[in-house]
Amino acid sequence: MVSSLPPIIAGAAIYRLVSSKTLPDLTSAFFELEIPDQISLLSLLFASVFSAVSISGFIAPPGHNDDDDEDEHKPPFQYPLKEIASKTTDKEKFLSVYPCLRDSIAEYFATKHEMVPEGVNWITEMIDYSCVGGKMNRGITVLTVARTLSGSSGLTPREEARASVVGWGIEFLQAFFLVADDLMDDSKTRRGQPCWYLLPKVGTIAVNDSFLLESFVFTFLKEHFGKEPYYIKLVELFLETIQQTECGQLLDLTSQPKDAKTADLSRFTIERYRKIVKYKTAFYSFYLPVASAMLMSGVTNSKSFKTARNICCIMGEYFQIQDDVLDCYGTPEVIGKVGTDIQDNKCSWLIVQALDRATPEQRKVIEENYGKWDDAKVAKIKAIYNEMGLKSVFEKYEEDSYAEIQEELKKINDIPQEVFTLFLDKIYKRSK
Repeated sequence: MVSSLPPIIAGAAIYRLVSSKTLPDLTSAFFELEIPDQISLLSLLFASVFSAVSISGFIAPPGHNDDDDEDEHKPPFQYPLKEIASKTTDKEKFLSVYPCLRDSIAEYFATKHEMVPEGVNWITEMIDYSCVGGKMNRGITVLTVARTLSGSSGLTPREEARASVVGWGIEFLQAFFLVADDLMDDSKTRRGQPCWYLLPKVGTIAVNDSFLLESFVFTFLKEHFGKEPYYIKLVELFLETIQQTECGQLLDLTSQPKDAKTADLSRFTIERYRKIVKYKTAFYSFYLPVASAMLMSGVTNSKSFKTARNICCIMGEYFQIQDDVLDCYGTPEVIGKVGTDIQDNKCSWLIVQALDRATPEQRKVIEENYGKWDDAKVAKIKAIYNEMGLKSVFEKYEEDSYAEIQEELKKINDIPQEVFTLFLDKIYKRSK
């Protein structure tokens, strides 16, 4: 009732002036004023009327979004709390959240964007095909780190669910990168099945699907954390990480000119390799899960984030070098994909190490055979790697790198070391 009074009062005042005999006198007096005074008087009049109408609800205040009113009437998201509470491992708890997130995306697109049933079915199938089936280390790490940072109090099932939502945001981000990366690299398999773009009905539609996967991430963040004080920092963290990863992908894709008939081996340097690894892998695979959990847990000290970033980058380099070695020596049945780094002319750790050790004769063999989609040529490159004993070189690097990480962990005094050792234990001497 109170909100309706200002416009009623304003209307009554205007009616009184119009119907009275004093209006001509006021009008005459107005035009006798100096122009600056006329402007001032009109400004006051319009400000009064605008304020009255705004208060009444006819005009939204600055910064108001109609979606805010819609959100106010939304029922709270129904997390599967009983199911989460019944699970004993972080992986089981994490997986419990997936179905409701997938279904919420389908419902969101059907209602918010008027998506037809055919499109909704495509989205759910694409999500199931692209987002599950991997190790999910990145996503589960958010939940594990959040629990570690919670101390003795632990996490409630609702807090576990919300940490899992951020974790699934990272898994969807991972799927976005992989769907696009597989298409760019002409990869054949991913997680033991044909790459999404290779399905007959998909093809280059996978490009748009990768964009959709990225957009789902920010839908999750807004829907679940839009009113949290850390929301903006969380969004900025994801945006920065996406840009960093795409910069790393650019360095990787342009490590060789596409139109070159032979490999330009001078581009394969350890400096370039480390930048590719840092930007393409370390930030989104290691720092993003840890920093996300830190933000959700109320960590605000910039020094803590800097420390986390440094350690995560070391672990990220170690992880990617492992990946390069597995691409060459791992079996598709174990690692879930067919390694193609040699055929793809990739700036991998193995080729960088080989070039650093190669005799003139070995370098000639590399120049003639690297980057070719020919099984015989690939076999010659692997033979060079074996001649140099690169697998043993990696094993020594693995031990040295692990020792370096342990030394860095000893310097930490503002974050529980367990935040990082949990991650390290998952990747040390992994076979896939």
